[in-house]
Amino acid sequence: MRDNWRENLKLFAVHRIPLIATLMMVFLFFMPINSVQINYFRPVVGIICVYYWSLTRGYIFGFFSAFLVGLIIDIYSSLPVGVNVMIMMLLVWTTDWLRKYFSMSSFGVNWLAFAIICTAFLLLKWAFLSLYFHHLLPLAGSGLGLLSTVMFYPLIAYINALIARKFLPQERIDE
Repeated sequence: MRDNWRENLKLFAVHRIPLIATLMMVFLFFMPINSVQINYFRPVVGIICVYYWSLTRGYIFGFFSAFLVGLIIDIYSSLPVGVNVMIMMLLVWTTDWLRKYFSMSSFGVNWLAFAIICTAFLLLKWAFLSLYFHHLLPLAGSGLGLLSTVMFYPLIAYINALIARKFLPQERIDE
């Protein structure tokens, strides 16, 4: 009985590693920068991590993890609460739906799929924020953020892959 309890606790802790790694990277990329121009070029690391983890380890990183990441990004970035929550949860749903096509694809195909999905979701986020503020926000900032997010995808995906190889089991152990 005691070993079963320890195994369940260990499994619970292991399954939280993608969420913890995502939150650490989000906070790292939210470090204050004293340049307005560089702030426009800041990548949206939350979208990269949620896409990566839900594509590769969807059984660990699901809707609850995406909800927490979106909520923390909304609170930390002082955006209206719910915008990033909705975007992250829609991203998990979309990635879950597309996993059968992209899970065993090459990195280039995954990167291209990420670029297309990221463009759609950042435009959706821009549209919701424009509706919230009752006027069209400038697309220049969103465009630079999109460009930097797509450019940083290989680096963040590589870091996440290292974390997965180091801390997560290679086979799926749910029960």
